[in-house]
Amino acid sequence: MYKKMVVLLDGSKLAEVVFDYAQELSGRLGIDVGLLHVCRPEEAAQLPMRRAYIEQMAALLCASAEQVRAKYQGDSAECIQAHGHVAVGYPAQRILEYVDENDIDLVVMSTHGSSGEKVWDIGEVANKVIHASKVPVWLVPTELRGEVISDSVPNRSTLVPLSGSKSSEGAIRHAVDLLQHRGVQGPGELVLLHVGVEDRLAEAKEYLEGLARPLRDSGLAVRTEALRGEPDKTIISYLKDNPTQLIVMATRGKSRISRRIFGSVTESVIHMVKVTPLLLISGEE
Repeated sequence: MYKKMVVLLDGSKLAEVVFDYAQELSGRLGIDVGLLHVCRPEEAAQLPMRRAYIEQMAALLCASAEQVRAKYQGDSAECIQAHGHVAVGYPAQRILEYVDENDIDLVVMSTHGSSGEKVWDIGEVANKVIHASKVPVWLVPTELRGEVISDSVPNRSTLVPLSGSKSSEGAIRHAVDLLQHRGVQGPGELVLLHVGVEDRLAEAKEYLEGLARPLRDSGLAVRTEALRGEPDKTIISYLKDNPTQLIVMATRGKSRISRRIFGSVTESVIHMVKVTPLLLISGEE
């Protein structure tokens, strides 16, 4: 399971949606946190003000996460540690450097935020981090629903879209680990989903059931869905009809059931999802 995560904050109201989510995540899973704020070189004169901001946010996160930890893990668990760090440079580059230099095993960031006077989106900072990160990246949408932050979505399911490749299956382990560390409320349901062509759906269903059986034997509630259609649009349609706590996907991997490159499907889903967090796992793990 994850031990240290870094959360990128830029001072915008949009990006601070990730702050509320990160403190709940840190407390529930017992993860220490590094808050990272990046000033561009032309903003270096603002360093003292930015340091005061990030130190204040780190103190707030530590206190809030500790309350969550005590609620779900009790007094016997180790206390959450949170630290703030301000760097000068370009956000994507500096967050990747921070990951390498501080033994980070999880990156948490908003899908949108601002950098100076410019608003950045998934096509800039987050996109660069996703493609270059050696560790999982947890993307938090700015329109995140309150019930997702508080882990109170009714069926509390975790969705893992699969292409049929070994690379895409790497996401299952991460989803299972998270489900097993959900706290006193129980793990919720794991949904394994494959989208393909009509004449391959029976094969896909058999494939999914083969993955589900050992997970069910271990005590997890697992449902499988083999659907027909365009993978990215069908996944989004499924999410609209079945609100989900979290999507866990591999970022790349070639399918033996589908000839599509799964990484392109993941990228489309990233751009289309508006209200559900995504945990992105490198297909090369």
